[in-house]
Amino acid sequence: MHETADSPWQQPLSSNNEQLQPPLAFRVYRRRWIVVAVVAMLASSNSMLWIAFAAVDNHVTAFYHSKAAWFAVVYLIFTVPSGIVAMSLDRRVGLRGSLMIAAWTNVTGAVLRFISSFLSDSLRFPCGLAGQVLAAWAYPFIMFLPTKIANTWFSPNERAIATTIATMSNPLGVFSANIISPLIVRKAVHVRILNGVLVVSPLIACAAALVGLTESQPQVPPSFSAAQAEIGFRAGLKRCLTSRSYLLLLITMGGGNAMFTSVYSIIHILLCPSGYSNGFIGFCGALMIGCGIVGAMVSGVLASRTKCYEQIMKISVAFTVLSFLLFLQLTLHPHMEWLLAIAAAMFGIFGLAAYPVGLELAAECTFPASQTISMGLVVISGQVKFVKIDFYAFAVALLQVVRMTARRLQYDYMHIQSCTTDEAKTIVPLDNTFPVMIVSAVGTAIVIIFFALYRPNYKRSILERRNQKRLADANPAQGQMPKQETPLDEVNVEP
Repeated sequence: MHETADSPWQQPLSSNNEQLQPPLAFRVYRRRWIVVAVVAMLASSNSMLWIAFAAVDNHVTAFYHSKAAWFAVVYLIFTVPSGIVAMSLDRRVGLRGSLMIAAWTNVTGAVLRFISSFLSDSLRFPCGLAGQVLAAWAYPFIMFLPTKIANTWFSPNERAIATTIATMSNPLGVFSANIISPLIVRKAVHVRILNGVLVVSPLIACAAALVGLTESQPQVPPSFSAAQAEIGFRAGLKRCLTSRSYLLLLITMGGGNAMFTSVYSIIHILLCPSGYSNGFIGFCGALMIGCGIVGAMVSGVLASRTKCYEQIMKISVAFTVLSFLLFLQLTLHPHMEWLLAIAAAMFGIFGLAAYPVGLELAAECTFPASQTISMGLVVISGQVKFVKIDFYAFAVALLQVVRMTARRLQYDYMHIQSCTTDEAKTIVPLDNTFPVMIVSAVGTAIVIIFFALYRPNYKRSILERRNQKRLADANPAQGQMPKQETPLDEVNVEP
């Protein structure tokens, strides 16, 4: 069943944008957990393909005879046009169609990258990069969907948790890659083994999608907002771009996404000039994600139970920027392992805690625009900011300024740096002092703007409360939304 305005249980809002004639009952299905599990598997496998080379940058450069950072940069460049296609196709192909596109392009990209390991030096890099482009094409078809899946399949009191599970599977893949890559790759030839390992999870995810996804939406909606027909792509895009609340979220979350993406992708370039080993660099990346997943789960549960989205978001954003600035400053100094680990853990906890809550706020303030559009613009904004870096320095703006400020490493650090190896002697270690200062200023500006100007707009929740009250007044027996683990649920849940 495709997700179009013609779906049998979807209805347009009345002219006052509040009243909705609800279906006779709402219903949640057990297979909603299968849907979110498939999305989680696809997202995790896709993020592993993206970031697996970051912690072993020097060995990958030697193996492919080209800068390893191209695998991260080209990935993010191609997700921007792919994201536009994914948003525009959303209503035509539905959830299932989008995930099928993602599953097949993801696994094909992984296989191409594995094949590249056995080609000649002249063909190895182009083939590997082609596989990365295909994997990049899959990314938006996966990562634009968590809030849409939560709204389409889950009751209101489960949405934040479902969004958290789907979105945090992406950093879970990053966590796994940061652990696995340094363990496997000790020299350049081991990249071939890593590429073989990275084929496994996309194959499993593709098989799970083929078996587990049978339809785009349930036969009976789980809530009032799920029964609401989404407005078209152009109208939804206009609603997003004319909402002050959403634009502030877009700047804040896009900037935060760019910060996270930057650290993940070039963490080796940040830490190796100060002499930190590949193992420790991978550990820092994994620590960010591992602690971040815990923080996101806690924030998701708190948001579902307390509905304090604004408070959770602002606290998370503030501590994210503080820990981010601390981590950046520490990367400039050697022998700071313990402090770097603490800063990385804090950055992960608060940074990922903000993400699912922010996505739910974005869906609230742009309702009834498609959640694919509201989430997609957030993701794309992060990618565009990331593209404004090159592999020598990173920032969320002003490409040329950042590029010109990265200098050759001071002589005093040359004897401790770990960027060059016997197999990659051409790598030039860089001093990132000025790029760190620029990024610190940008991060500080983002948090100040967000705190000063952001005021939430809960359009979706207001509609649901008013219609639920109206329905309860008309017929008390039908005035309850489904709540998980209650007798009503047991009646309405499909076996």
